[in-house]
Parts: sequence; structure tokens; C-alpha cells
Amino acid sequence: MASHSSGIPLSEGARAAFSEANHDAQSRILKVQIKDDQLQVVDKVGSDGKPWEEELDKVPALCDAADACYILFRTDIECDGGYQWALFCYVPDRCKVRQKMLYASTRAELKLSIGSGSFAYDLFGTVPDDFSRKGFEAFITMQKSDAPLTESEEQRLQEIMQSSAEVGSGGNSVIVHGVSFAPHEEAKAAIARVLDPSQGENYAQLGLDENTEQIILRKTSTLALSAIQSVVPNDIPAFHVLRYSHDHEGTHYDSVVFIYSCPDGSGHTKSAPVKSRMIYSSSKSGIEALIEEAGHKCDLKLEINDGETDISEEIIVNKIHPPPMVKKAAFSKPKAGGRGPRRLTSRTAQQ
Repeated sequence: MASHSSGIPLSEGARAAFSEANHDAQSRILKVQIKDDQLQVVDKVGSDGKPWEEELDKVPALCDAADACYILFRTDIECDGGYQWALFCYVPDRCKVRQKMLYASTRAELKLSIGSGSFAYDLFGTVPDDFSRKGFEAFITMQKSDAPLTESEEQRLQEIMQSSAEVGSGGNSVIVHGVSFAPHEEAKAAIARVLDPSQGENYAQLGLDENTEQIILRKTSTLALSAIQSVVPNDIPAFHVLRYSHDHEGTHYDSVVFIYSCPDGSGHTKSAPVKSRMIYSSSKSGIEALIEEAGHKCDLKLEINDGETDISEEIIVNKIHPPPMVKKAAFSKPKAGGRGPRRLTSRTAQQ
């Protein structure tokens, strides 16, 4: 698929600055922004002589709260024609939509203008700490976890992709067969417990042990609905089962809420490995089976990415008890001109 270019060129000054830094062991960072319809170097940071990994913590300070930028970071890895570099594309959530689009579409052009072979790393982030030493190490770990699949992993994922749907008894229910991970006894007991109105705990978080191929319990708690955002992890997938006990219009409800959260790297999240996302997505039916085995059904099912923005007490309440539709008042058409009482004009009076 062809990449889309923004047409923003690299300025001659930026080209010269990169060429100089690429042969200078005292240079470490070039900050590049789009100025006057060109890619220009707006800041330079030298090296303290420390290993390059230790100097990654200089990067966040160069990232503004509301303005996008590119950070060209020189590693100590030498190659033909200079050093290998890391390209950090920083696009904060607070910057304007047009700027987000412009920096995203210009990223490939910047690499091409300098020479794609110069870049050993290419990292996109929305918060400054994505480019700190800790953030960079997390990026490397994620890359390793997304390494090419082994033959057995490929076969397993093929089984997932070929999962089929079959009609249940009575022809009314549809059961989707995904990955057949067996539930750990602790997980089964926890689901039965949190869905029992006579028990104190009302929330369970489940995960998958991909080595033993089991559905496992991560934790249970007594959770207020207003605290639901606080339990959603932003770096790994999770299954959440919540019993929402409440009264509505004089009736008591013990609503069963099932949430599948899967961070994809947008918003406030760190992207979970591709393999994990696929396996978790195909295991949702296994959690629903546990809920049904405990004698309940899901009153609300949600799939979310970012716990900070995609879920809240208000969202859950409004989905379980949708507010009544407000009828709009009928539009009253004004009377057409000339439809009032006939006026006596001077011409009429003469007749």
C-alpha cells in the first residue's frame, strides 16, 4: 500500500544539521517541527558522554504539552556513513486535529528525506514519558513480544481464526467457539461468588495464562460503580465481571456487567502484544460461559480500549437504563404573507 505524503519538505538547514550531528559524537538530539511549511530544526541537545540509553531521559523535557514534534535521537551504534538514529514522533492528544494529521502524514517523508536506513528505531507517542528510558524499554519489550510466530503459535492462531459459530438449543442462542481455555477453579469460584447478591464482593477481574492455556483470576473486590475506571489496566487485556446492585424506579436490580478491555496504544494506553490481543478477543465466549454456568446472563456487554475515557458510572447506568427520549416540539410554520385580513387600498377605494 502506498504511503500518503503531506508534501512538507526538509529544509536545507535541517538537512545540514542532521549531517553534522551524524558525524559528531558530542551531538545527541535534534528537535524538528513544521515551521513555514518546512521541516526545521528548532532545538539541539548535546551528549554528556554517557551511554545513549541513559540519555533518553532528556527527551521528555523537549516535548510541549500541546505541540507535536519529531525528536531525532542519535544512538552510539555506528554504521556506514555515521550513526544509527531513533525517530520519535510525538503527537499529544491536546494538539489540534489538523496538526495531528499533518505530523502523522509527514513522518514517512522525514525518514525518506534523511534516509530510512539511518533509523534503527521508529516510535510514536502521545505523552512525553513514552520517550523516556523506561518508555523506550517498554517499546523494545513490546517489539520482542510481537516477534514472528513460531510454527506452533501460527497453528494455534489459525485455529482461533477458523473458530466457528453454531446455533444453540432451541435455535435462539448463538455460541461462538473461540479459544478453548479451561477456567481455573479459583476463577470459576470467584465468578459464582461475585454474582451472588448475598456476598459482599461484586467485582472480579480475569486474565489468561497463555502458557497453561487457562482462564485465571487476577483479583476480586467490593467495587463502587464510580471506581470502575480505576481497575482497568492500560497495558494488558482483561475481562471484568461486575454485579451492579441498585434500585431504579422502585425496582431492585442485580445487573451483570461484562467488560472486555484491550489497550491498543491510543489515548492513555500502551499497546498490548498482537498475539495477546487476538487470543483475548477469541476468549470472550469462555467468560460468558462462566457467567451462564453461575446461573446468570449478561445484562450489559462492553468492549473498551482506554479505561480513563471509554468507561464511567454514567455510561454504564445510561446503557442499562436508557434515559427516555425527549420529544421535540412540533415546528410551527409562520403564516404566509398576504393571508391576513384584506386591506383597503387607495385603488380599491376608488372602485
